Amino acid sequence: MINKVYVNVKSFIKENYKFLLSIIIMYLILTFPLPYYVYNGGGIINIEDRIIVEDSSKKQNLNMCYVNQLRGNIATFLTSYIIPGWDLEKIDDKEYDFEEELYRNKILLDESINNATINAFKVSNKEYSIKSEKVYVSYILEDAKTTLEVGDQILKVNDNIIHNMQEYKELVNNSEIGTIFEIEVLAKEKKEVRTAEIVNIKEQKLTGIAVTLNYDIKTNPKVSVKFKGNEAGPSGGLMLSLGIYEKINDVTLYKGKKICGTGTIDIEGNIGEIGGVKYKLKGAVKNDCDIFLAPSANFDEVKKEKENNKYNIEIYEAKTLEETINYLINK
Repeated sequence: MINKVYVNVKSFIKENYKFLLSIIIMYLILTFPLPYYVYNGGGIINIEDRIIVEDSSKKQNLNMCYVNQLRGNIATFLTSYIIPGWDLEKIDDKEYDFEEELYRNKILLDESINNATINAFKVSNKEYSIKSEKVYVSYILEDAKTTLEVGDQILKVNDNIIHNMQEYKELVNNSEIGTIFEIEVLAKEKKEVRTAEIVNIKEQKLTGIAVTLNYDIKTNPKVSVKFKGNEAGPSGGLMLSLGIYEKINDVTLYKGKKICGTGTIDIEGNIGEIGGVKYKLKGAVKNDCDIFLAPSANFDEVKKEKENNKYNIEIYEAKTLEETINYLINK
C-alpha cells in the first residue's frame, strides 16, 4: 500500500514538477522580507476588558487607537502601490531586525502599563508602592561596543547586583573610558554573561545602551492589565491611565461620549509623542468616536488631518494625565 502511494506521488511530481516549482518560487518571491513597514489604516480597542480591577465591574467607553502595520515583503510592497492609503516606510539597515523590534515593543508595553498604573493611583491619591525594579535593554546605539542584546534584563555588573538604573549609571560614571564591564543578564529565561565597554559618545561616558524599567507594583485595589500576544508598544499609556483611573474611582469621564485616543505616558504623568497618528485618527473617525485625545507633540498634525479631511470629531491636546482627567470631568 505504502509503495503504491509512493509511486503515485512520485509520478504526480514528475508530471507536474514545472507547475509545483513555479508555485514554490512564487511563494518565496512574495514572502521574501524587505526593509519596509507597510501601514494600511487604523482601528480602536475598547479597554474595558483589558483592565481588571479587584471588585470592579464598571462599564467603560474608552478606546485605544492602533495602526495596522504589516511586515514588508514583495506582496505588501506591490500592494501598497495599488491600494490607496497603504503607505511604505523604509527601515534603516541598522534597524532591520523584526525580532529585536518585537522584544523592544513588548518591553515598552510593560513599561507603559506600569507608568499608567502608577500615575492613575498618584492622581487618585490611592495607595500603591513600588516593590522592585527590573532594568531591560531597549536600544543599542550604533557607537556601542557591547554584546548586550535588546530584551536582556541586567542582573549584575562586575558582581554588583543591579536593582535600578541609578546603580548602573553610578558604576559607569565611576569608571574610566575603555573599562569593560562583565554583565550578567537574563535572556529568554536563561542567564548569560555579556560585555560592554565604556565609550565616549558626545563627550559622555556611556555603554551605548538605552534601558527601560519594569516595576513590580503593589496597589490597593489590585490591578492587572491584559494584552494579546500580538499587541505591543507604548502608545496606549494615556488611555490605560484613564481606564484605571475610572475603575479605581468608580467614575465615568465625559459621560455619554465615546472617547478615543493615543499617547505614551512617563513616570511623571507626561503624555508623549507616538507614530502613525493620522491612521489612528482615521480609525477613531471610522468608529464614530466623539473625541480624540492626542499628545501635544502630535497635535498640529492631528489638527491638519482633521481640517484636510473635514472629520467631524473633537480634538483635545493631551499634555499630562491630570490635565486630561480634569478636562474630561468638566466637559
